[in-house]
Amino acid sequence: MNVSFPITSNEILLKCIPQRKPIVMVDALFAFNENEVSAGLSIATNGLFIKNNALQEPGLIEHMAQTVALHTGFGFYINNQQAPMGYIGSIANLKINRLPITGEKIHTTATILQEFAGITLVDIVSQIKDEVIATAQMKTVIAK
Repeated sequence: MNVSFPITSNEILLKCIPQRKPIVMVDALFAFNENEVSAGLSIATNGLFIKNNALQEPGLIEHMAQTVALHTGFGFYINNQQAPMGYIGSIANLKINRLPITGEKIHTTATILQEFAGITLVDIVSQIKDEVIATAQMKTVIAK
């Protein structure tokens, strides 16, 4: 399958993640390879997790998790397979430096540290331009 980045098609993105509106927290796939994925989210004024013009912590964490889900799901998508359902197994070392405000665009990169038997361990960095706004280590599990 021939693809070019960035991918901003809702149709393609929704084939790669199990979430549906109003919980969709990614709107761009910037890059993908075996060890890394980069995704984005434009912060809208009417989002589910918006309060006082800022994306709240649960929304930022969900965006990070959906970036990881894009890694798994896009791998299935390019092989013409349905993306599996997955869950957050754990979150460690979460540090939120600031919340993104409406109109800003988050760029998140998840680097795969280890993947085995449907369990993926990643380091995640979320940025706005060159400013790191959040970091975490997350473990996700594919549902059996």
